[in-house]
Amino acid sequence: MANHPNAESHGAHHPSHTGSARSWLLVFIAVGMGLPALVIRLSGQHLNPEITALICGVAILGSAFLLSWALEVAQLHISAALAIAILALIAILPEYAIEAVLALDAGAACKAATAAICFADPEHVPEVARAAANVTGANRLLIGVGWSMVALFFWFRNRRDLVLARTMSLEFTILTVATALTFLIFFLREISLILSGVLVALYIFYLWASSRRPSEEPELMGPSAAIGALPKGPQIALTVLLVVYAAVVIFAAAEPFVEGLVETGKVFGIPEFTLIQWLAPLASESPELVIALLLTMRANPLAGMTVLVSSEVNQLTLLVGTMPVLFSFTFGEAHAFPLDHQQAVEFLLTAAMSLFAIVLLARMKVPVYGALALLGLFIAHLFFTDPAPRVIFSILFLALALLILVLDRGRIVDMYKRAAGVFSLRREVVAEEGQQPAD
Repeated sequence: MANHPNAESHGAHHPSHTGSARSWLLVFIAVGMGLPALVIRLSGQHLNPEITALICGVAILGSAFLLSWALEVAQLHISAALAIAILALIAILPEYAIEAVLALDAGAACKAATAAICFADPEHVPEVARAAANVTGANRLLIGVGWSMVALFFWFRNRRDLVLARTMSLEFTILTVATALTFLIFFLREISLILSGVLVALYIFYLWASSRRPSEEPELMGPSAAIGALPKGPQIALTVLLVVYAAVVIFAAAEPFVEGLVETGKVFGIPEFTLIQWLAPLASESPELVIALLLTMRANPLAGMTVLVSSEVNQLTLLVGTMPVLFSFTFGEAHAFPLDHQQAVEFLLTAAMSLFAIVLLARMKVPVYGALALLGLFIAHLFFTDPAPRVIFSILFLALALLILVLDRGRIVDMYKRAAGVFSLRREVVAEEGQQPAD
């Protein structure tokens, strides 16, 4: 992500006339997807909850695409450290906006219900369960569907396993630490402010360590290439405009989207916990899933997997870490985010799935059998919503991870070496990570 005084000097940023027209059409469509939600929010109109959820969900989806295109172009002009910081924050903005609304609602609900009821019996405060459901569902969706999807598409196209770049060592190391901390949430039955601080600090370290890695010019495709082909002045102005517009739309649509989902679930008899856990994350994560799939289909699966792994790192550190902060803001005093047994089990299952995926990819390769196992177990666990079967699935993920480590103990050595390299930031390790896989 080097600085480039004029993007026009790079021929790779000039799409064909037909491709450019199609790309600009996609930009206008994405912009248009957010307008109805803005009208609803600014006018204060109250539509049917199903229509509200649909309109706001579409707005979040379109805005997320705008953010991804704009920030790809922004890498042409800003420093590596700043670009990484902005990209990391923007990547989870749609999901963060929804989770922020849920965490703020949980704090307000606990204040209204009195602290004794909220912290002794969190199951009696549904707003608390919604926040836990959304964040755990989002993380499992990225791993179970996203990671396996990229690996399986690559295998079907090339009939071989996907080999990952060694530059992803930082992401996997930070994700391993965040996963270990997530297990603590299950045993503590809360997300404490201390744990919150550790997770946010881990996220900041991730940004700092990322900024020390060698930078390189992004490969722009589709709408980002069309924007990147503009002269420097209009290009920067449009990029900033798209980021501001998308952020406004997302924050305007997040609250009515959540409220619409809840009311829609009541109308159709869908359990509120299930609705928030899967439909809300599906709307906010779908741009990343689609972008990763497109990159894979365009023979760039490493970029696709990097998008998904980086998003998982951001969500398991910053997103989870800020939940107690937002909760405390509306609760009126500093306090841990409370969890009942079911919510704690959801974090256990999320951590167990994450650990299994990390162990599976410890050799920096995604075996096709592992991708099938991830996708199959993800789909299977959707049919069991009670805590007991989900604990069983958690044990199954942990057992599979242990079995893989027993059969291939070298994975532990590889994970340790990567962690030592990341946290010591030795020059020779950084140089080695700059190498791409042979295949």
